[in-house]
Amino acid sequence: MIAKDKVNQGAIAYNQSRNREAQEFFISATETEPNYTTAWLYLGATLYKDYQKEIDEAKKKEIAKHALDVYKKALSLAGENCINIDNAQSYIAAIYQDMNNNDEYIKAMEERAAHKCAKNEAKSQSYFSIATKYWQLSYDQTTRYQDKALFLKGDSFHYRNMDYPDALSDKQRTLENIAKGFTYIEKTLEIDPENVEAMFYKGMLIREQEKMTKDASKHKELDQAAVKIAADANDLQKKKQAIAAEKKAQEQAAPKS
Repeated sequence: MIAKDKVNQGAIAYNQSRNREAQEFFISATETEPNYTTAWLYLGATLYKDYQKEIDEAKKKEIAKHALDVYKKALSLAGENCINIDNAQSYIAAIYQDMNNNDEYIKAMEERAAHKCAKNEAKSQSYFSIATKYWQLSYDQTTRYQDKALFLKGDSFHYRNMDYPDALSDKQRTLENIAKGFTYIEKTLEIDPENVEAMFYKGMLIREQEKMTKDASKHKELDQAAVKIAADANDLQKKKQAIAAEKKAQEQAAPKS
């Protein structure tokens, strides 16, 4: 098959960092056989490389749009091939993330998690990525509104005063981002209850909630909850490290055949 031949030649060039030459092979393959999913995926990979190297913002956006179109084309042709589907979905999400297009990034990750091809690991990774994005959106706002004097005194989690008219929309968005972050971190932990990173991020989301809580008793309660989950995550991490170290020691001690 001519198109397959071109893809093979393009793959060799791609692996040898001859990106432009590889791109030409993949373009030719898509022109020869427009429904050849692998050719579109490889073409997308070369465009993504171009995107990462480009420093001109206007050109960068143009390449990103082209890459997204190519990966969406590959996705439309993937049929029931779960490997190709996940490949295309992952790159689409990565491009939106690089572009700081948060809404489209979250949408892409939700679609990846919801797809019938998605196994638990992919679902967990997708939910965790969404949760951390919502945490970041909240953290950016609570950092903007921090009281520098209190922060310098060591009170990192003090109440953020966002109760005046110009800040109310930011307050509402922050509360929504925290709530959504909790939703997706719980989805992650439902699939993988011993996900240490997810446990740490749950604690960090509690800290975000703490920053938005004015009531002193509730504030203290959240502080204690954040400390507890961080300690639990640390304990679990140490346990996993000990198990991994023991397994490695047993493998090294095993007689060599």
